[in-house]
Amino acid sequence: MIVLPSKIEQPVFLIIAGPNGSGKSSVYADADLEMEGRSVWIVNPDLLAARISKVEAKPLLEANLTAVQRIELWLEASINVHKTIGVETVLSTGKYRRLVETAKSLGFALWFLYVVLDSPERSIERIKLRVAKGGHPVPDEKVRQRYQRSLEQFPWFLEQADKAWIWDNSGATPKTIGEKADGIIELDVDALDVVAEAVRSIATE
Repeated sequence: MIVLPSKIEQPVFLIIAGPNGSGKSSVYADADLEMEGRSVWIVNPDLLAARISKVEAKPLLEANLTAVQRIELWLEASINVHKTIGVETVLSTGKYRRLVETAKSLGFALWFLYVVLDSPERSIERIKLRVAKGGHPVPDEKVRQRYQRSLEQFPWFLEQADKAWIWDNSGATPKTIGEKADGIIELDVDALDVVAEAVRSIATE
């Protein structure tokens, strides 16, 4: 006889997003948001690409493309079997919109953690510090373009999210400047203008 649990855990699709250099990984690691006691496998494109480049002896550009392809397959497979999964992304395109819609149609909750800096120039500064410690570089112009595109995508994902946390990592320590729960978005009065504008765009749709 198969005994079913009294409460079936709702699967979660967790998206950790923000412009290049915003500190997504470190903010998430310190945020103590471990999915209400559940462990979550977070797919990190940068780490995977670096691993592919090293182990499979591929140029970094080719490794990046391979990493993106594999990540999309892993995410789709996890969602199709109702397995909680997370991904880290710059969110400079809407490529994850389809996966969000699929996940929600299959009963997933969308949890969204967005980390932002006050300007693309600060992103460039942070990336240079990261490179000095052995991290991967990103061309300045790409950083500027992705910063803007990420903020353009941000409102759609925030609106879709069941839970969301918005972090400003511009200073010495990151701080929460907004949260969403039960359909209500709460934003600090001193939240960055770019974030406030994005939230207002949802309210006026």
